[in-house]
Amino acid sequence: MSTLSEHTGNGNPPATRLRREDTEEQIYDVLQHFDVLPSRFDQFLFKYIYVYLVSLFFLGELLNFLLLLARNLQVGEFLFEQVGINVPPMVVTILVFWRFNVWRVRTPHTLSDLIENKRISVPGGDTGASYLRFLEQYRDALASPKRYFISGFLMLIYGILTAYVIILNLSSGLPINLVAMAVVGNLLFALLYWGAFLGAGIVIWVMFVSGWYIRKLVRAFQLSIQPFHPDECGGLRLLGNFCFGLASPLMIASGIFIGYIIFALVVYSHAMNGVAFLAGNVGIPLLFVLLFFLPGIVLDFILPLRDIHRKMVSAGRTNETSYFTRTEDLREEIQALLDANQVEAARAVQEKRVLVEALYAPYPTWPFHVRTKISRTVFEVSGSLLIGLITAAIVQYFLPAILILFIHKP
Repeated sequence: MSTLSEHTGNGNPPATRLRREDTEEQIYDVLQHFDVLPSRFDQFLFKYIYVYLVSLFFLGELLNFLLLLARNLQVGEFLFEQVGINVPPMVVTILVFWRFNVWRVRTPHTLSDLIENKRISVPGGDTGASYLRFLEQYRDALASPKRYFISGFLMLIYGILTAYVIILNLSSGLPINLVAMAVVGNLLFALLYWGAFLGAGIVIWVMFVSGWYIRKLVRAFQLSIQPFHPDECGGLRLLGNFCFGLASPLMIASGIFIGYIIFALVVYSHAMNGVAFLAGNVGIPLLFVLLFFLPGIVLDFILPLRDIHRKMVSAGRTNETSYFTRTEDLREEIQALLDANQVEAARAVQEKRVLVEALYAPYPTWPFHVRTKISRTVFEVSGSLLIGLITAAIVQYFLPAILILFIHKP
């Protein structure tokens, strides 16, 4: 007759072990197919978004350039009215989508590392089942139809503005061929910005949901911090990189727009139309920075990282208290043995205390190397700010010289 231990293996009832194995298989299946872009349409969009944006941008600018030649406009006026308005948003959009795709590819690996390497736990509960529910809720939140709300709102506003401009072109009294070219150009840029707004709205939604669920993760699970881990972040470097990757697109966008704003303010005194120049080159970029980028950095990066930091500090304090209590008990035991003239016994306890002290290591308080990560972030933001300045300088000085040479070519 077989014993109970032969049936239960490690002491767990067979039904419990089967449930855990089934949960592990479900977690593995979810992670194998996990994507922050839940629909095939979204995945297709972000796969070819660069080709879409660049193609429409160059077609629209080519048509505008032909209008420049036909209407004998000044090169500077053309650059301000068309290129100067369109280049910075396109540069920002492409870089943001690129950084978002880099972060997106790494996300399943981070989520897998948390459970496979036991970075999280539920004291007294089933960690696997809780994490499976977390993943399912995270996936369902990403797939919510609400992700198209911001995109739809921006597309509607731009569609109304485009319709207004088309009506002005139709009633301008220009020759029919020029009106047709202007209308086609407006439609091309409408398609361009609708695609950009669609992608941007999805990115904003994904980043908001991801930041919120990182905070839920930290509240629902106990972080397993390993002070001797080789990453020197308690084994949580991937989680810290996840947060920085989440904020990277917004930081880059803010840097580019701020750089462009600085340049625009410097050359403001030389602008042909001061009010229009400030509105297009300062007001609109500043509006995006204040309404979208800075709040996004706070909600998607600062608050989740703050929650992780607090959890790590709390665990570190608990560990310090435990270490102090243990070493203090050993010290008192040594003192008591010495008072009783039990020197050999005291020496043995002292050796034990030395081992306890040797095995102690303070807990890290951040899931990243502070100096390295901050310096990289400053470098990244400074680089994006420089890109904004260079973009503005190219539009203001370099392109006019090239276009003048082209137009006056014999």
